[in-house]
This record gives sequence, structure tokens and C-alpha cells, in this order.
Amino acid sequence: MHHHRFIPRSGIVLFLLTCSLLAACGGQGASTTAQTDTAYPAGGAQPTRAPVSQSDRWIPPIVLHNPSARQLEGSFNITMGGYDRATRGTTTIGLSFGFNGRPVQFAGSERLTCNGTAIQLQNRVASFQIAEAPTSTLEGQTFICIYSAASAKASFTFIVPHAPVIRSPQDLVQVPRSTHTLVMYQVQGGTLMGVVALGLKAKTIAPPNAPDTGQVTLNTSAFPAGADTISLTQVLAPLVNQTGAPFKSLQARGNGYDHGQRDLGVIERVESGE
Repeated sequence: MHHHRFIPRSGIVLFLLTCSLLAACGGQGASTTAQTDTAYPAGGAQPTRAPVSQSDRWIPPIVLHNPSARQLEGSFNITMGGYDRATRGTTTIGLSFGFNGRPVQFAGSERLTCNGTAIQLQNRVASFQIAEAPTSTLEGQTFICIYSAASAKASFTFIVPHAPVIRSPQDLVQVPRSTHTLVMYQVQGGTLMGVVALGLKAKTIAPPNAPDTGQVTLNTSAFPAGADTISLTQVLAPLVNQTGAPFKSLQARGNGYDHGQRDLGVIERVESGE
């Protein structure tokens, strides 16, 4: 049985970025340009079909009573920015616990606090949003989370990284078409995936330089008039430290985005505000 899925514009950008980086690995810093017959509406979505995969199937949680940290697999994820007005300039932090690859549902007297705020654990799948706020108020902030069950305690500390930012082109500036459109950005740590310009019937992608110089050039000469965007994607590398009884595993991951959109002119950026 097939399900109808709708892939948002962010998924299209990330898909194009990943595929084109693989093709462009021989020419770092130089963009690749292509024209496509598919039109991607500025705020729309493109339907597609896909078979049901293992990841689509719901996995029931395992119910645990006061498990120790040594039994739990912890994972937290940071998302900084996004591809729409609702997520631009916003950072969300999620935390979840698993057991042997399965989600957990706590049923004992377990307790969890993050920066002094208690998080309800019982009678729900152990996947929580511990923070959502403007990126400017969260980046660089230290989080301390303490898990306790029975008489045992374990804690971990992590620092929210700084979000990537496209410095140029500036907000609302029209940029002429060019074979060498300069994009300047700032990233701290992590791994820059690349910079993408996407138009109605054209795309161009530049992988990062090695070493990273904080700038790339995009070939926008083939871009027709329309709603073009410039996007930057970074894989974050948040650092986490544990104290007390260690968790069985503790993973930290995340993604940072800066995204600009043009309404009039050649490329008019509206920065994500990260």
C-alpha cells in the first residue's frame, strides 16, 4: 500500500544540496548550475509517492520502571533556523531516551530537570522539547540536565552552538545575475554542507572550500526572473559532557540553516535572522 507524501521546499533544497555536492566534489568552491523543467513554487510543496519503509512504521515504546542511566540511550537534537517564516530565527532543542533501540515510556518515579525546569516523564513516550526560543537568546547558552531514578543520578551539560549566518548578500538587496555571485557567510564549528541558490527552473550549488574561507561563488547567470532563494546548511557539532553515572550512550546532533528569498529582481535576500 502506498501513502501520499508531500515534500516541503526545505526537503527539496536539502536533496538537491546532497546530490550536487556528491557530483561537485572535484571542484570545491566553484558552483555547479543546472536548469530543470520542474517549477518549484515559492511556498508550495511537490507531491510524490513512496512505499512504506521500516522508518514509517510505529514502534511501540518499552515501559520501564526506574531504569538507571546505564540502561538508557540518550539523544538530543538542536535545530537552528529553517526554511519558512515560522522557523526562521528560532531554535528548538529536543531530548529523547531509548532502550536497545526502542523508545521508552517511564512508569516509575523517574525525574528530569533541564536548567532547573522539571520535565514530565511518566505516561508518555520519552521524547521531549526542552527549549524553543529566538536563536539570539539561546546560542552560546549552557544547558544542564539531571536525570534521577530511585537513588541514582546522572547529569549532562551541553552548550548551544552559534547559528550559521549568510553575511552577504544583505537583506533585501537585489544582486545582478553573474557567473561569480559572491556569498559570504559565518559558521563556527560543525560541518558546512554547502550553499544553494534555487530558482523556478534553475539551481546552482557551491560546496565549501577546503580550508573554509567563509565565502563561495555561485553561478546565477542562468536564473530567470522569479522567486529565487539562497540557503546555507550546516551540520552542527554540539559538545556534551557527563557527570555521575554515565548513560549507555549519549548522542548530540543538530542542523543550522540560513535561508534567503527573493520576491522581485534577480536575487533579493530575506535572511533567516539566525
